[in-house]
This record gives sequence, C-alpha cells and structure tokens, in this order.
Amino acid sequence: MHHSDDDTKGVDFAFQGMCGTGGYYCDAPSCLFQYGPACDANQTPPGTNTSSVPRPLLGNIPYGVSIQHCSIPGKVALTFDDGPYIWTGDLLDILKANNVTATFFIVGNNGGKGQINDPKTGYPAIIQRMYAEGHQIGSHTWSHQDLSTLTHQQRMDQIVKNEIAITDILGFFPTYLRPPYESCDSDCMNDLGVMGYHVLNYDVDTLDWQENYPNSQQIFLSALQSGKPATSSFIELTHDIHNGTVHGFTQFMINNLRQMGYTTALVGECLNDPRINWYRNPTTGQAWSSASSGPSSTTAKPSATSSKPVKVITSGSTLASPTTDNEGVGGFGSGDSTNTTSVNTTSVTNATTKSLDAPLYLMLYLQIFLRVWYFLFGNA
Repeated sequence: MHHSDDDTKGVDFAFQGMCGTGGYYCDAPSCLFQYGPACDANQTPPGTNTSSVPRPLLGNIPYGVSIQHCSIPGKVALTFDDGPYIWTGDLLDILKANNVTATFFIVGNNGGKGQINDPKTGYPAIIQRMYAEGHQIGSHTWSHQDLSTLTHQQRMDQIVKNEIAITDILGFFPTYLRPPYESCDSDCMNDLGVMGYHVLNYDVDTLDWQENYPNSQQIFLSALQSGKPATSSFIELTHDIHNGTVHGFTQFMINNLRQMGYTTALVGECLNDPRINWYRNPTTGQAWSSASSGPSSTTAKPSATSSKPVKVITSGSTLASPTTDNEGVGGFGSGDSTNTTSVNTTSVTNATTKSLDAPLYLMLYLQIFLRVWYFLFGNA
C-alpha cells in the first residue's frame, strides 16, 4: 500500500493497520469511527449531557414508527437533510424571499465541516437563524451513520451528541428525527421511541444528491401530478449540501407546487402536530413552552442554561468551508435514499461519557509510531 509521507491531514486506523488517510477516511460518515480516534464522529460536543432527560411522549403523533406522509391535504413539506453547510445561508435567503418555511434535519459533525455548535464554523448562527425565521429543526444524528448497523450504545451516542449540540445552540432539542439513508430496523425504532422521537421519513425522494436535476425535476412533478391538492399531500427529500439544490432546484419546487395549487408546510404542520410538541425542554423533558407560538422576532430564544445573547447570521456572513475532498459523496455519504417514557440512562450515559475521544498527545504519539513502523516495515 502506498503511503504519502507528506500527508499530514489525519489518519484513521483499524485493528489490522493503517486503513487510509485524508478526508474520506477521517471524516464522518465514511471513517471507521469504531477503530479510529481521529474520526470526527468520535468527537463529543461541549454542552450539557441530555442522556438522563425524561422523555414523556408529547401529543398524538406516533413515536418510534416510520412516518412518510402528511395528513393535511394540499400541503407539500419541503425538507432539507445533511446541513448546515456553506449553501444553507443562501437557501434561507431564497426561502425568505418566497415567504416559505421548510424543515431542516441537521447533522452534528460530518463531511469535515466541524461541529455545528463551534462558533468558528458560523453554523450556530445559521441554525439560530433557521429557528428565528420560522423553520422547523429536526435531528439527522451526530455524524450520519446508518443506525441499523450500530449497537444500542452507538445509536445512543448518535442521538445524544446531536441533542447536546443543538441544545447548546438553541436551548432545547427536537422531537423529530430522520434516520440517515431512511435506515432504521426494529431495534433502532425501539430506541428512537424510547428516546421520544417521531421518525420522519418522506414519500418523494427527489434524488437531488445525484445532481441530475432534470431527473429530480421530473420526479417532483410526477409525484405532485399523481394527486390533487384536494386530497393529496407530500413530504419531499432534498439536501442543502448541494449547490444546485439550493441555487435552482428549490425555486423550481416552490414555483411548480404553487402552480399546481399546493402550499408549503412544516412537517409538524402537515401532520397537524401543535408547534409546542416539536421541541423538548433539556431539563424537564416536557414540551419547550416558548415554541407554542413560534419565534416572535429575528432573534432565537436563548439557551435555558445560558444567558448568552443569540446572534443571527446574515447573508453576508462567512462560513468556514470544508476542504474540497470532503464535498459531495465522499464527505457526506451518497444521499439518504435507500430505494431500498422512561429511559435507561445508564447505557445512554455510557455511550456519551465514554466517548472514543483520545487525548491529543496520545493520538499524536500513536500516529508518529505507526508512521515510523510503516516506513520501516510496511513494504517488507
């Protein structure tokens, strides 16, 4: 195996030796987080651990089962997965200009973009702006892993870490979650139900991640034309990590759904779920009461555990850009399409507090040792 001596970007290791270097191997969701401490999936966000928060079931929408359809006719729920990303601010501008709100299922740390609650990335302000402008925010896990392939503790890690990050930004966390790749087996569904999540999927997969937008346009039009506003409604899937989705396809969807007589809705609205049930208080586990009437200004609600003022990002603000090799399929996975009450806090806490993070100096020594070993014996 060839190894570049000047590759200092990061190394992900497996039990059988060095498995790769660079963004594809060291950035979630591609990196082997089970073995490589350098994988960003193993990072734990700063904030209050939510694993012991009570999980009363709020409202009448089912928990721990796949929800794929709206219940109110005439609605199209626009949903965006995998962000925030460098295009998300532009998307918010486009939605605002069209007087449209959408639902964002956000990932905590994927594609080398950095942790969403790290102020240096610019993403905390983007997420605060989402909420302030009336969009719904759901979880898409911490690092976009396939939840059906994980152990119970690994799934808890994916759920709780994203809750910690979102709570650090907004002061509360969502009750809606979309599993990456629409993959959630019976064990996964049970875990999500116990953790108090509505599992929100979709019935129109635009396949926008393939970036074949004529095909995505046809999929979207065919779906809406298959019904009529008096009796039909839809939840569509797109991704705000793709330039073409933000700068073109989104406006196409808005224009055409309106021409056909549909109106947009948040997923909570199209399910007729009262807004107060969409978010959970990170201390009591009850409904986040400030959400009952929605955001009342351009400033999001401050954290329940912090008095820090919340800033809202504008379209002129700058976001930290992931490196080139982290964009698209390699950094974020190949899209989400498959085409395919009380909480056991002990296991949840273990999953989060016993993170795979290694001290920085230990990681450094390990990398140096393995580089030297490979240089001396790797080609023997």
